Parts: sequence; C-alpha cells; structure tokens
Amino acid sequence: MSEVAVKETPFDNKFKKSYAIKVVFTYLMVGLLAGRVTINLQLAMGINIIYNLWGAFWIKILYQSPNIYSIRVPTTIIDDWIHISLPSTDALKVRKDRVVTSISELSGIRGAQMMIALRVMTATINMIILVAIQSDLHYRKATLFSIQSGADMVPVFLLILAIGFFMTGHFELNMMDGFHTQWHFFGVSLIFVGCFSLGFALQWNLFSIGLIALEFGLFAGWTAYVAKAPKKSNDIKVVTKHSKMCIGLELAIFYVTNANLVLTVYSCGQNEGNVFASPFIANY
Repeated sequence: MSEVAVKETPFDNKFKKSYAIKVVFTYLMVGLLAGRVTINLQLAMGINIIYNLWGAFWIKILYQSPNIYSIRVPTTIIDDWIHISLPSTDALKVRKDRVVTSISELSGIRGAQMMIALRVMTATINMIILVAIQSDLHYRKATLFSIQSGADMVPVFLLILAIGFFMTGHFELNMMDGFHTQWHFFGVSLIFVGCFSLGFALQWNLFSIGLIALEFGLFAGWTAYVAKAPKKSNDIKVVTKHSKMCIGLELAIFYVTNANLVLTVYSCGQNEGNVFASPFIANY
C-alpha cells in the first residue's frame, strides 16, 4: 500500500498545482476586466474558461493514459461513525477486460480527482448561470415563469440546465448503485432539455438550430457507438481503444453543450439576442 501511495502523491500534487495556477490567473484576469466589459462577457467567459479547464483535463487523460479500463470502488458505512459512504477495505474491482463507455463512469470512481473535477466544474458553472438568470430578468424587468415572449423562456431553460448539471455531478455514475444511476441520467436529460435556451435566445435562427441539432446528432452518434462497440475483450489494447473513443465522443458533446450555453449567456439580457454585441461597457 505504501508503494501505491508514493506513486499517486506526485501526480496529485502536480495536477493540483497546475490547476491552482490556472484558476488564480483566471481570477486575476476577471478582476482586471471588471468595470471595463459587460456582465454578459464576464459570465460567458467565466463559463467557457471553467469548462475548458475541465475539458483540458480529459484531453490530457485521453492522450497520456497508457490504458483505460473499468474500475469499481466498493463503498461501505461504518456503524459507529458518520453515516456517509466511504471506500471499503475490500480490494478495488479492477476489470481490465471491460470497456469504459462514458466520462461519467470514470468520474464515478470514489477517491479520484475525476469525481471532484466534475462536481467543481458543474457547481461553479451553475453559480454563473444563476447570476446570468438574475441579470437577464433584471434587464427585462421580468420575473421567472412570467412568460410573455420567447425571451422569457431563456431563464427558464437556463434553470433547467443548471439543475441538470447539478444532478449529473451530484449523483455519480458509480455503476454499483441504481439510485445514483437513475438520478444521474435524469440530470443528463435535463441538460439536453436546457440546451433549447439557445434557440429562444437567438429566436430560433438557423445558427441556433444548427448548434442544437449538432448536440443531439453527436449524442445519437455516441449512443450508436456505445451500442455497437464490444463491452469486453481480453486484449487490453482493444479495451483502451473503445474506451477512448467513447470518452472522446462524449467530450465532443460536452464541448457543443458548452458552446450553446456560452452563446446563450452572452446573447441574453442587455444583448437582446445579438451574439455579436460589443463586449465593452462604453458602447452601451
């Protein structure tokens, strides 16, 4: 056990140091831009940066991981301690013959940075989404669920998207608990429903319809690939190949989801559906 701990610690420290430097730099940049650019730009830029930090982590995993296969971490509750599940003392269920079909499956491994990264990413983006909702409603002097036009639907669908992000990150896909699995996929479904906010923000122009169609098209492609790809193989190269393909396709879906969200947040409120609106306060 000590040998494993020694191997893990340098990677954790390297990852945390790199992430901390990027985040602090982002804080500094946002602070310097404050008062010079619109709130729409700050919010859209914040979401984009947060997501890309998370996305870069997964791209690094795809390129640098020698192998990707299924691992399950059994959990337990200690009777005379806090009733919160912990990784049990049983051995890890290392299944080198099983394909990993999604990012969520890897993010469901307890004790790994991937779970923490997913929850931090979704929680931070949700905070920005809630500010965007407030900004949009304040500009239009409206309240949530007061529907009089297509623009009034934007904050509603942004809220649905935020709830979906929360559910997806909060209920990890640990492949061992049906309760978690059901609510995880409920969250995923809400994310896809929430993407329609872009259509209402841009008044369902061809650009918004194209991006929404691309998101659902990639999802259909990922679903078809997962359905056809072998789930087991004694050749670890085959397992890794299909695992990386499944993760890569899902990551592409998330990048389109992020683009849809960023464009929605930038174009709502004071920009009134204009994705090319000036980001500078002086022009308002």
